[in-house]
Amino acid sequence: MYNRIFIGCLLMLILFACKNEDKKPANTGASTKDSLSEKQSLTDTYFFKTMEGTIAGKPVVMHIVKAADRIDANYYYVEQGQTIFLTRNWEKTSGDSVYLIEITNITSGKSPSLAMAISADGIKGSWTSGDATTSYPIDLKESAIQPSINVVAIGAVDSAQYLKFKKDTPTLKTAVSIIAAADENQAWLNEKVKGFLGTGSKGDYPGLPMQQVVNNKVKQAVDGYGAEVDSSIVGIADDGPHYFLNREYEAIGNVLFNQNGYLVLSMYSYAYTGGAHGNYGTSMYCFDVTAKKQLSLGDLLSIDSTTMQQLLEQHYRKQYAVPASTPLNTRLFVKKLEPNNNFYFSPKGLGFSYAPYEIASYADGEIKVWIPFAELKPYLNADFVKRMQL
Repeated sequence: MYNRIFIGCLLMLILFACKNEDKKPANTGASTKDSLSEKQSLTDTYFFKTMEGTIAGKPVVMHIVKAADRIDANYYYVEQGQTIFLTRNWEKTSGDSVYLIEITNITSGKSPSLAMAISADGIKGSWTSGDATTSYPIDLKESAIQPSINVVAIGAVDSAQYLKFKKDTPTLKTAVSIIAAADENQAWLNEKVKGFLGTGSKGDYPGLPMQQVVNNKVKQAVDGYGAEVDSSIVGIADDGPHYFLNREYEAIGNVLFNQNGYLVLSMYSYAYTGGAHGNYGTSMYCFDVTAKKQLSLGDLLSIDSTTMQQLLEQHYRKQYAVPASTPLNTRLFVKKLEPNNNFYFSPKGLGFSYAPYEIASYADGEIKVWIPFAELKPYLNADFVKRMQL
């Protein structure tokens, strides 16, 4: 529940911004044309693609979103079926390549990295081990897997400057990219996504196309920047510096799983509003496309809280190298690791994602705990087992 509230608060920072007329608008990365019916390509400014191929000769499936100059991606090895989340490598510039880091070895600081070049023909590059001693080729093509639902990426990006100071110019940067159903017969999903942005069918943008919803979301942040700064500079000297008035708001959605009549989406949100660092988190949303509904954990399995807690703690210790003899609260804020509502699933397992400060410090980042279905099989609901072919 905390994670949902946290992400909602980040998005509200954009949603309730007030109008500012002292700004220099930048070029938007999206047109007002609704591109839901268009086929997206790997050379587009915005695209979502499911890719298949190999890393180190082993079959993988990757979900990748390009949103102007931003990339969000995840992948899994077909044999293991566990989602591996990727984040941008901030130590390298993009140029013609995409540099990403696996979020798999946080405690050692030596996570594997991926360097990839995206072209109309596919994605090629190299995977490098965390200790930089081993590299393997990456070779991916657009997937032939039949999805539960056809989806596309829709986004917009803009910026604004505050021009009232003599010596420096605080800047706002904002970007929103979402996953939306391409088929007009699947409008139920798009209404759900609007709800994640605080813009449900009874919210701020009733009846608007998804592209216009995103455009309006970005415009609200830009229009509100001047008033936001005005309210923050009482007693602040005009000659600066004013770096603490810089703002950055970002939301980017992706797919984690889209097979067997199920769809699992992620929504990453980041907000910098001054201070030492920004705040961020990822919300997960699981859907039964056949029934056109969002899933609860109870739709997947029936398990008592004690057993679930024990499995979570067991796999947290394994994945984050915490010995069984070490009390959890020496690493976490909690003595017991309990499931939250922020769950996701992949072909062969169930995961839980915890935002920074939810159960651990900011330095610990997002904590994701994955449990193989093989260990949950006695508790999985029969219909879920059948459809997932477990």
